[in-house]
Amino acid sequence: MQWKDEGFLLSKNKYGENSIIIEVFTLNHGKCSGIVYGGTSKKIKNYLQLGNKIDLNLKKKNDSKLGYFKIEIIDAISPFFFDDNKKINCLFSSLNLLKTVLPELLSYNSIYVLFSNFLNELKFSNFWIIHYIFWEMNLLREIGFDMNLISNSVSKSNSEKKMITVIIDNEKINIPSFMVDKKFENINTKTIYYALKFIGTFLEKKIFIPNNLNYPISRKNLESCFR
Repeated sequence: MQWKDEGFLLSKNKYGENSIIIEVFTLNHGKCSGIVYGGTSKKIKNYLQLGNKIDLNLKKKNDSKLGYFKIEIIDAISPFFFDDNKKINCLFSSLNLLKTVLPELLSYNSIYVLFSNFLNELKFSNFWIIHYIFWEMNLLREIGFDMNLISNSVSKSNSEKKMITVIIDNEKINIPSFMVDKKFENINTKTIYYALKFIGTFLEKKIFIPNNLNYPISRKNLESCFR
């Protein structure tokens, strides 16, 4: 089997003396893994920064064995954020969520496009963290965990803090109102933290705990940046 695609690097692990096993999220083949021979060489190693967009050529003998990737860089994304602790944690959090929630070898073109668009906002928008919050919500919706916040909203709870009460699984929860009304004026750091914490709790209840998965450290670090 052989195919050509593009994708984002989710993770990497050393394999033998000179090779690396990488996991990528691709446009047409979903999440998949393969071996990069010579992946520890200086040239290829520089390509293999988490989050980078790479061109991929896969060769594989059969479905039961790992294939072999030949790679070229398309867009060196992660170096944009090396000097920004909040943004690098945001990037790693998004990569870990994709790695955790997506099954192997199922195409998710809509999620790929959402992620590509989010990365552009992370690079260039002053409101990147707002875009990240809605990216998480859209990701959950695409994999079947829509929060239905609009239909569940019941009342304003605190106009000063811009909070709203919603009902999820028969439980009343206070969340930032911008998550429902999408009004982004004067959103402060604490409000961002409340939003991240709310989605994080939802992720734990719906995905991490039922599947015995650990809560990503990068996601915790991102929350801590806004505490």
